[in-house]
Amino acid sequence: MRKKLLIFTMTVLIATIVLISFLFYYYTKNLLINTVANELDYQANIAIDFINYSNFNDFDEIAKKIKESINKRVTIIKDDGVVVGDSDVESSKMENHKDRKEFLEAIYHGKGISFRKSSTVNQMLFYYAKRFNYNGQIYIMRLAMKFDLIKQIQKNIIYFLFVTIIMALILASSLAWVFLGKFIEPIRDLTKIATIISMGDYDKRIKIKTKDEIGQLGHSFNIMAARLQETILDLEDKKNKLISILKSMDDGVIALDNNEKIILINPAAKKMFDIKEDVTGKHFIEVIRNLELEELIKQNTEDEIEIKIPYPDIKYLKIKITKIINEKNNESVGTLMVIQDISKMKMLENMRSEFVANVSHELKTPLTSIKGFAETLKDVEDENVRKKFLDIINIEAERLTRLINDILILSELENKEYALNFEKLNVLEILEEIQYIMKPLAESKNIEISLETNCYDVYVYGDRDKFKQMLINLLDNAIKYTNEGGKVKIKLEKIKNQVIISIIDNGIGIPKEHLPRLFERFYRVDKARSRSLGGTGLGLAIVKHVVNLMQGKIDVESKVGEGTTFKITLPL
Repeated sequence: MRKKLLIFTMTVLIATIVLISFLFYYYTKNLLINTVANELDYQANIAIDFINYSNFNDFDEIAKKIKESINKRVTIIKDDGVVVGDSDVESSKMENHKDRKEFLEAIYHGKGISFRKSSTVNQMLFYYAKRFNYNGQIYIMRLAMKFDLIKQIQKNIIYFLFVTIIMALILASSLAWVFLGKFIEPIRDLTKIATIISMGDYDKRIKIKTKDEIGQLGHSFNIMAARLQETILDLEDKKNKLISILKSMDDGVIALDNNEKIILINPAAKKMFDIKEDVTGKHFIEVIRNLELEELIKQNTEDEIEIKIPYPDIKYLKIKITKIINEKNNESVGTLMVIQDISKMKMLENMRSEFVANVSHELKTPLTSIKGFAETLKDVEDENVRKKFLDIINIEAERLTRLINDILILSELENKEYALNFEKLNVLEILEEIQYIMKPLAESKNIEISLETNCYDVYVYGDRDKFKQMLINLLDNAIKYTNEGGKVKIKLEKIKNQVIISIIDNGIGIPKEHLPRLFERFYRVDKARSRSLGGTGLGLAIVKHVVNLMQGKIDVESKVGEGTTFKITLPL
């Protein structure tokens, strides 16, 4: 910009100087001609006076005398153009001058001038002619001088002008360069600061050094930058809040424009549809290949709709679709989808239904037995038969009691408002106590129960009763499903900041396909054998809940015919 301004300034300056020089040249030329003409007029007057006051017979002779005084060629011409006297050439040899410019002007106007090459002396001459009367006759007094003198003066003027122009241009260009540098410096600073701000550094401002238009521009720019910074910071704050809200939402959110291209998608929605990459700007059906969802978008229904999707996993989704309206012009700018994954809810509903069905079934069986044998007792008189029926009623009543107790315990553990009586528990001490409690049951089947550990001061936080019940349930299962003469081992380990309790048996084992559902309520691998052994189907579900409440995890490994290992990991 500095160069452009300098070129423009110098162009205007040169054009102006050339115009002024041109005018000055012609003005000085005219001034010079007028000065020479005035001088020649003065000398012509002297020559005319000399003629009027002299006595002579020959005009050539007097012309020569006048030349000796004024050093100019002198020519005397009659009004008819005939040359009667000349200082340089005999007048008789000269041609008629009636058609000469200076002669004609002098005849009609009294004076006349011209520049011309003389045919007589073969030189460029400046002619000045003046009309006068002599003895009642009109004559023209013409003086001539060489044009070289005028040309020399003109050359001197041109040289002076050329030197003056060059010096003026050098001085002007230097001053213009310095001035333009100072003029452009704030604009350069403005450009630099604008570039820095465009890169994201909104704190930069221009230092205002003047109060002119540039200073006002800088002041306005600073105000604009400050407001821009406030606006961008506000937008970033709103954007960050929006992103934080969207990230923290469990529900999926997808915003589409009117062309069904994705404007926004939150992490929950990406997880639901197994989207790994950035899909902003892509068409909805290109990202989520589900025709049912696309149809819902096109229908733009405002109702909540539940759908089932098979990919990437089978999921049940509740979808709410609404239009995005621009409040300024009340126009639709897109569609918003709020997606809720209700798969767990569906699963819980199914589990609840199964639980109610299982509870009904489990309660109905002993109650039917109790009712049937109680009614039969009315007609039984045999004491032995009556005693047998009463024993069966007692067994079923105990089974019913165990089932109800387990249901109450499970319900208590699942209640979020339930507060465990957490305390510091000595794991080894409780394991020894449990071993002692379960020893008679193991001995009844000739099963060896042992405790193996390499650590003694191991403590966890938990509810003592629930912790004991968890271990009793696991040992009870191990003993029940281990054949006579088998072995059950309790193993206690400490690894880093965790304690691992393993219940290992060499019993009948569990088929692999049953392992994932082993901790479900009322789930039995062998239903007939489980009931015959007095199991309620809730023992392992209770174990799982207790482990979860103690912030631990439980794993199971088993091979059919070789045995089963339950491994509980708890934080120290």
